[in-house]
Amino acid sequence: MKAVAAVSCIIFAFCIAASLQDTPFDPCDNGPVPTSLRVDGCDTSPCNFYRGTNLTAQWDFVANANMKSLRPDVKVIMMGITIDYPYPEQDACKSLTNGCPLNKGDKATYKLNMPISPAYPSVTLTIQFGLVDENENVQVCFKMDGKVVNK
Repeated sequence: MKAVAAVSCIIFAFCIAASLQDTPFDPCDNGPVPTSLRVDGCDTSPCNFYRGTNLTAQWDFVANANMKSLRPDVKVIMMGITIDYPYPEQDACKSLTNGCPLNKGDKATYKLNMPISPAYPSVTLTIQFGLVDENENVQVCFKMDGKVVNK
């Protein structure tokens, strides 16, 4: 009985560790990178973006300037073409665990909930996520590779 309990504890610990693994990303051309990125269901690149679902992720960053407000800046890069993605929630402060304002050096976590339309084609792409303050300072920015696929 003790052996079964020990094995169960070990399996549980591995499951917790696997769920907390960071997702790989690349830096943007401008702006600091997150201290940590966690995309639900993705710990290797490219990530699968399932049609008709929401891409959920969290990333931690350190504010590099004082700010009162933040907005997301999301771009999709496919076949060498960059297009702006119309992210539905333009007040990024609503998705920060500790809200706005932030002071330089404050640690924050942003929670992303991005719809993946069922109409999107099956493509491989790069998504660039940035958070920009009211003074156009890029507070955090990164790129991640993905594939739009059926669930």
